Amino acid sequence: MKTSNYLKLMSLALLIVSCQKNDISDSQVNEQEKEAISYAVVYTDQQLKNWKETGNPYLESEHKNSKTTAIDPTIPSHAGVFEPIPVGTKAFGVHPYQNRFWSMIRLKISIPLVNAADFDLKNNVTTAISEIEAETNIRFYNAILDPDTDPVWGFKYPNVFIQKATGNQKGSSYIGLQGAEQYIYLPQTAEVPFIKRALMNVAGMYNEQQRNDRDTYVSVNTGNVDPSNRYHFNKITSNYFSIGVFDFNSITLAGTYEFSSNSTLKSITKSDGSNTPINTTLSALDRGFVNYFYLPYIARTDTYRELDDVVFDVNNVQLTTAQRQQLQDQLNNYASYPGTGNRINQQNW
Repeated sequence: MKTSNYLKLMSLALLIVSCQKNDISDSQVNEQEKEAISYAVVYTDQQLKNWKETGNPYLESEHKNSKTTAIDPTIPSHAGVFEPIPVGTKAFGVHPYQNRFWSMIRLKISIPLVNAADFDLKNNVTTAISEIEAETNIRFYNAILDPDTDPVWGFKYPNVFIQKATGNQKGSSYIGLQGAEQYIYLPQTAEVPFIKRALMNVAGMYNEQQRNDRDTYVSVNTGNVDPSNRYHFNKITSNYFSIGVFDFNSITLAGTYEFSSNSTLKSITKSDGSNTPINTTLSALDRGFVNYFYLPYIARTDTYRELDDVVFDVNNVQLTTAQRQQLQDQLNNYASYPGTGNRINQQNW
């Protein structure tokens, strides 16, 4: 995708971001806070080493790491990958040059439906997917029946494989697109907000407490954090995008007792000592971040860039029908619309 196409999108949107400090009422200490399931972002040993040495898990050499991470005129959008533009945005996430974003987020859901709890978990996953799609430009593609490698272009498809955690596995995910197969593990009891957080991480958002300026807004009690989980509170100090004040409403923000070494000690608080909230919905900044970097593509077998009926701008405002059509025309260099015949009928979740 060309930078000019995105800049034209931004000409349709109001780019002046109103950054006001969120007015959040303090949460009271309760059992829900203490029993909330911790959710782990996964990094490799090498990425943790990179983080310690450079301030970011991803090396400079990974910023533009593969030709197959760009949609060009020959690759259909449902392949799932594109190279976004190097322009700042709201909220807090990976640097665009790191190729960690998707065109459509390709999912494979593998939750054996053995008992009622399995059905509940599967339903929570599909609910999280539908709610994210309803209020953002992110679109998910059911890749369960796709081959591992593109039969035409030969590159390995990136996929997010959602599975139920077993044994001592924690709920976990990666930040952004990794390439090939990557996993989200969900505890049996994972609720919709937990799953949304995992999917927003997959979309490219870091966790809010990792912001470089977080010390102005929160206090991390490192001694109260399980040593194996302290990296969840390490700050990202390079190659990130973060504009606007600290977002206490972000679904990516850790709860006060999350990753506590014994579930009763506070791992993170607001700077005044009060508890950080347990957020259950995407904040306006969460939505603004992904609405800037994503467009709601309809899966097709050809290379025409067809947009869904609802497209949001950076301020979460829906484009008019005329604006949406203008953008779609620009994305396709004003080629004529080939019709609906080449749309992909996705498998049901």
